Order: sequence, then C-alpha cells, then structure tokens
Amino acid sequence: MGPTGAGKSTFIRAASGRDTQGVGHTLKSFTSQVLAIRFWDQESRRHVVLVDTPGFDDTFKSDLEILDMISDWLKSSYQKQKLLSGILYLHRITDNRMAGTPLKNLRMFRKLCGKDALDKVYLTTTMWDEVDQSVGEKRLNELGAEYWKAMIDQGAQIVRCRNDDDSPKKIIQQILDQETTRKAVLLQKEMADLKTELRETEAGQELYSQLEKLVEKQMALLQRIDKERKASPEGSVLVELQTEYNELRVQIDGKLRQMQDLKLSRLKALRRFLLRKRE
Repeated sequence: MGPTGAGKSTFIRAASGRDTQGVGHTLKSFTSQVLAIRFWDQESRRHVVLVDTPGFDDTFKSDLEILDMISDWLKSSYQKQKLLSGILYLHRITDNRMAGTPLKNLRMFRKLCGKDALDKVYLTTTMWDEVDQSVGEKRLNELGAEYWKAMIDQGAQIVRCRNDDDSPKKIIQQILDQETTRKAVLLQKEMADLKTELRETEAGQELYSQLEKLVEKQMALLQRIDKERKASPEGSVLVELQTEYNELRVQIDGKLRQMQDLKLSRLKALRRFLLRKRE
C-alpha cells in the first residue's frame, strides 16, 4: 500500500518478475484496482502472492471507492482463511514533508491495519536514487522519530528499497524469514467477524472525520470572509478567500456524493443478495 507514485507496481514487477500490466512513471495513478500477483519464489521454494492496491489519492477514483475495493478484497480473502504474512507501506524518500496526501494515506493505513497487525508492517522507503544520501537519511530519521514512531513502537519495521531488482526480492525474503504466524488486519475482523458496515469501521470513520475537518475549515473561512467583507469589501484578500471557499465547497459536495453512492451501492448489493436467497 502507499500513495500514488510510491513505486508499488514497480516493486511487484521486480520482486515477482511479472509485469503488472505496465508500470506508472508519473504521479498519475497507474493501479486502478486491487491486483493479486501469484508467483513461485525460487529462494524460499514456495508460492508468494503480492497484492497491489491503488493509493487513496487515486487519479480516477474517490477515497471511498478505493476503500470499498480494498475492503472487498480483504474480506473475501479473510473468509477463505487467507491471512497476511506482511504488509508493505511504500513511501517516497523524495517527499520533503509529511503533509496533505502522504499524511492522509498514512492515517488511513493505520486505521485499516489496527494495532494488532502492526508487527506485520514494513515501512518501505523508495526512490533513494533520486535524493542525496544525507538528505534521505535526515528524512528517514524524521519519519522514524515522529510520523512512524507509534507504529514502530508496536512492532513495525523500516526497510529500504533500492532502485534495482534485487532489493524488492531481499525485502520479500526478509518477510518470509521472519514469518512465524500470519495475521488479519483490523478491517478484515470488523467486516467479516463483527459484520460491521464499511462506513462504521475505523478506516471508514477516518474518511468521515476528513469530511468533518473540511466542514470545520469551511466554517472558519466563512468567519474570515465576513470579517474581511466588513474591513475591505473590494480587497484582493476577500477575492482569494471566496475562491478558497468555493474550492472547499466543491470538495465537500464531492465527498457527500461519494458517501451517498457508497450507501446506495451497499443497499443494491444487499437487495440482490436477498433476491437470490428467495430464489
């Protein structure tokens, strides 16, 4: 898992020797669905399945659609008693700050995994060939000491993926060598064992909290606009604030539509299920 452009598809191609229908080379998302790649690992003499997932900043799909796709795959695999040996979270070491999209991806990832599965997490830094070594080391120390610290304290490990085919294979071997038991992530337990609706899971609630934050920001902007209108009704600052407000309103309206669509799709699926039962 990880943001768009972090190198997920490239990692799978190098580790498996199989092409995941091409590889993205821009920040435009390449992976648009959950894709499982099964291959024979010569080193361990066993079959390995790598699962490629879209980032929550996908070019063409909303965050809710992405979560819905990932949750469907996780629930299905869990019901077939297919648990996880490791969960790789890829992060570009070239990112000079942890804010916005990268932080949103990380929060969603933590909610999806839950605390009990964090010892199966491998925080995988990529793009080391595109950054000065000292700069990369400084960013890695910051990640480990601040943004990833809570996960590391719960057993998550940091690994580096270099720009060669051997590096992903070595990381896979590390996961297999350290495998003592397989685990389910929190989202799987919530949906399969507790029969929790997606929107009521920890990961689903994280998306709703993002909407709440947007609404709070919108209200704060309205107050600033009101003050600025009284102080300088023809000022350029007022125009900028109104533009920002309009952009924020579009984001909120979009998320509200996404949530409504998700509810409707779930209701339609339930209706089809009940009809099949009657037949």
